[in-house]
Amino acid sequence: MKEISLDLIEENLKERLEPYIVADIKPIVVVVRSFFKDEEWVDYLTYILDVGSLKHDFKSVLERHFNVLYVGATSGVDLFAVIVPKENEIVDTVSELTRRVEAMEDDMISVFLGPEYLGRIQKQVDIFKNPFKTMVEFAIGYSFLKSTSVDDIIESVKLALGRADMRRRIKVDELTRELYYILDSGNVETYFQPIIDVKNKSIYAYEALVRGPKGSPLRRPDLLLKVAYLNHVELDLDRMVRRIHIENFKRIYGDSRGKLSLNLGPVTPMFIEDVDWDLKGASIPKEYVIWEVSEKTYIDDFTAFSRTIDFLVSSGYHVAVDDFGAGATTFKLIFSINTQLIKIDRSFIESVNTDQSKQMFLERLIGCFYRPDTLLIVEGLETREEFGVLLDIGYRYFQGYYLAMPSPDPIKDDDLKALLKDVSPDVMNMKFSGYFLT
Repeated sequence: MKEISLDLIEENLKERLEPYIVADIKPIVVVVRSFFKDEEWVDYLTYILDVGSLKHDFKSVLERHFNVLYVGATSGVDLFAVIVPKENEIVDTVSELTRRVEAMEDDMISVFLGPEYLGRIQKQVDIFKNPFKTMVEFAIGYSFLKSTSVDDIIESVKLALGRADMRRRIKVDELTRELYYILDSGNVETYFQPIIDVKNKSIYAYEALVRGPKGSPLRRPDLLLKVAYLNHVELDLDRMVRRIHIENFKRIYGDSRGKLSLNLGPVTPMFIEDVDWDLKGASIPKEYVIWEVSEKTYIDDFTAFSRTIDFLVSSGYHVAVDDFGAGATTFKLIFSINTQLIKIDRSFIESVNTDQSKQMFLERLIGCFYRPDTLLIVEGLETREEFGVLLDIGYRYFQGYYLAMPSPDPIKDDDLKALLKDVSPDVMNMKFSGYFLT
């Protein structure tokens, strides 16, 4: 509290706050409580984290909801800020502030439970086998700032910290209870998104994506998976979700023999046997299943993991590297495991129509992986302009909102033919027409 209070008492901040106080607009102190409960690890973990990037991401989320006057971080990586309502907005009661903060807290999940933050900590936890217990719990506390006096600033910080501690306890209990309800009931949905073959105007495969129950605080897949990890039941969730995906795929597509793409979760000695049993029961051949490995896949022993992938491929499954280019791990995966599909991350696709360097990279990528047995799939396609540039290069397989949104009842081949009826790729002028035609 002392560290936060001292920063907020800075003279230049007091001057910036004064006009709002005079205008009877209450500035708001927001605090995100520390995740580190094991003090001897604080210095080490703050060393491996980019606190500047964390503050930037924190501010970006805040700015969606409020005007931000100040953002800071303590040595223990408590984050704090002073914010005010946006122009023409009124937030002058605790109940209204609570409602707004709860919405903002959901947005914070992408910051604190994302791969750049929790992902890096997770690796350290697993390597050193330190339990960390409640290390990654987080919640937001808040209070109105009555004036710029030292006493009022300290009082506001105390109230914000107290609310954060209270909300942390409530939030963790609520999410854990919801998780176990989902595990008990099997109440999750499968949203399928097609991977589209533009040359044949057909669907190459459907990626199965999980969604929590409608109206649930665990509706978002990233939060559902992270809460399962924090409660050490990620294997149970992965097994349940995989079986529901297979059931839904079989129910919707019957014996049409479309390919099913699944995210490769935690792999255990029983994994292969479990999967074989599930697919056999649904009469889905192994060669119609794609396992996606990504930057988010935590790999403790890369040699053992490579052997697992080799076994999957030799058993008849396909393996894809997802989010290629999103991080260093995907480059290592490309050259270390037996993969037949490479899914190019959205970061290389966004605004490719106006970015010459991205176009050059994507041209060279085809040249690098020009093999008949390797498919390059464009992920995250969102605009007609991006689509046009990528077709001109010679890309054939696409996945993204521009062509089809994820849905429990996705488009079929007939729908796709109608959607692409006016798409006539100029094969003769493609930079890599050979790849498109392979």
